[in-house]
Amino acid sequence: MENNATTPGGPPGKNSGILLSPTEAEEFCEYKRQKRISEVLSALSKAVLKADGAELSPAELKKIADSAGRVNAASVRVSPLYVSFLRGALEGKGVALDCVVGGTGETVAKVKAYEAKLALRAGAREITLVLSRSALKNGRTGDTRREIKRVCRKAKRAVVKVAADKTLTYAEILRIGRLASECGAKYLSVGFFPDCGRLKRDLHDSCMLEVTEVETAADYKSLIAAGAERIGTSHAEEIYAELMHEAENYTLAVHFAENVAVSAPPAPAAPAPPTDGEGAGEKGERKPARGEGKSHPEAEQMSVLGNKTLLGGMTRQTK
Repeated sequence: MENNATTPGGPPGKNSGILLSPTEAEEFCEYKRQKRISEVLSALSKAVLKADGAELSPAELKKIADSAGRVNAASVRVSPLYVSFLRGALEGKGVALDCVVGGTGETVAKVKAYEAKLALRAGAREITLVLSRSALKNGRTGDTRREIKRVCRKAKRAVVKVAADKTLTYAEILRIGRLASECGAKYLSVGFFPDCGRLKRDLHDSCMLEVTEVETAADYKSLIAAGAERIGTSHAEEIYAELMHEAENYTLAVHFAENVAVSAPPAPAAPAPPTDGEGAGEKGERKPARGEGKSHPEAEQMSVLGNKTLLGGMTRQTK
């Protein structure tokens, strides 16, 4: 089967116009592999590891902290009771502490603000605010604004994320994102659902998007492609292992030992006869065109994609 050479990242089926020697092709494959590994590491730096479950023991929390360091995660989400413990476990790992404040959400704004203040004193650098669901459902927008503003004032330079329950309607989630931005919060945080990509587009530049409850590498990659700035998961190690396996085994399937000879292109068509002596020599002979009459020796080179049909329709001849 014949394949046309393609420009990496360009439309398929079009000749790239570039031939690489086997050594150059190997170097290019290694460059692409390393680039993919760097992309995986960059993607995992957006991860937020979940450690706010009431059932987690100190040993399990320590394990999550170690995982966060290995995958170079952005932060670990924890309940207020374990901020001090996780601060010690994350020391020197470059991972931020994200504290959830507000409990179930059904408490007054003043209490949520004070809880955020205590979390920051204990070492948290990010705050995830749980909003009052009853206020949202009953249309008490003023109450929602007040609690976001109070927490943002207490947080000062810390990152504030506003959590939206994914059981709300899409319109309600979008409205919360816009309220969050207007009141000073930087992120809208919502559990994974199929329309997360659409939500990111509809938010525009109002605030950044954090998607939590992501369980598979496929969903993680789709959110990276959609532009999500943070991705929460309790399966960071599995996702990391799968993405790194794909990157480290990246290949262009080039058979470097194969010798491929590229035949000379067809000779150009003869130019039109000269008129009024134009293009003629002293004795009226036609001057040969540049390169006409010269032989084109075969060059043993190979396309980076191992193609059978190469430049300008030149055909492959296997020795």
